[in-house]
Amino acid sequence: METRDWLNEFTTLKQVNPNNPFTVPVGYFDDLRERTLSLKNLDDITARQAGFTVPENYFEELNGNISSRITVAGSLSVENTGFILPDNYFDELSNNIQSRISIEEAAGSESVGFEVPEGYFENLQQNITARISIEEAVTADEPFAVPAGYFEKLNAAILSKTVDADEQPQQTEQQPAQQRGVVRRFISSGVYRYAAAACVTIAIGATFFLNRDTHSAATQANPQHADSFLHSRLSNIPLNEIRGYAEQNLDASETQSYISENVSDEELLDYINTEL
Repeated sequence: METRDWLNEFTTLKQVNPNNPFTVPVGYFDDLRERTLSLKNLDDITARQAGFTVPENYFEELNGNISSRITVAGSLSVENTGFILPDNYFDELSNNIQSRISIEEAAGSESVGFEVPEGYFENLQQNITARISIEEAVTADEPFAVPAGYFEKLNAAILSKTVDADEQPQQTEQQPAQQRGVVRRFISSGVYRYAAAACVTIAIGATFFLNRDTHSAATQANPQHADSFLHSRLSNIPLNEIRGYAEQNLDASETQSYISENVSDEELLDYINTEL
């Protein structure tokens, strides 16, 4: 018989149920050798290589990553992806690629072929203001208006003029065109003044030469009355004509010498007081 005297030394064990609470799974010992070898191999592999590592903050961001993955998967499952292929896309694809290559080559070159004119930015504000003024003037209301019924009467007016011109061609050829007289202003202010001065000069000169012989005879006959005879002749000529003739034909030095020799100061004063 098995003795259980040792249980008396461990009072705690006496309180445990003597029935075994654990059971061995079915076939546990049949597969024990294979499972032991596999566990040994796994331990060897993990000892030589760490394998995979969990990224930093992986578990903190796991919920957000799962939600975003679910959203993306739902979007991909939709039939309409939101993109539409343009018409004739593949037919024009070659030309579009060639044009894009040409544009990139031109943009990559040093000289693009365009130059800013001299003083462009200095005159830019004035040019913009002028362009705005021109556009406002062009877009303004039209100052001219077509009369009422113009287009309705236009055809009849054209026909009346052309038909009347065709019906009377001979009458137009027989009747000579009447030449209208041209009214011209013959007398202008400047020309009139010069013409009047010339006429006065001619009149004085003609009078002087016509009476030259008479004056010479009278002077020879009575030399003392020469000045009085000249004075009587000049008294018949208007004072304005004498002044004009003197201003145009006489020299101041000659007149001064003649007056200083033949006329006294008292006579000059009397003449000025009476005539001027």
